[in-house]
Amino acid sequence: MTINFDNQTVDIPCGNCRKKLTETIRRLKTDPNLTCSSCGAVTHVDANEFRKVEQSVNKSLNDLRKAFGKLGK
Repeated sequence: MTINFDNQTVDIPCGNCRKKLTETIRRLKTDPNLTCSSCGAVTHVDANEFRKVEQSVNKSLNDLRKAFGKLGK
């Protein structure tokens, strides 16, 4: 079992005016630049951080599943 966070939304403050920008993780993975609708500033998001967290969560879930599988043996 793996978890995919692509459809989840995240709120990211504009780097210039701090307005809340909401976007899906999928979109940020493919295009990590957000343009603020208020001031026009472009905020770059490090999409690799999303990938790292997703990989870490899935590894932890797999480890947990293995540990549960060993219970009672």
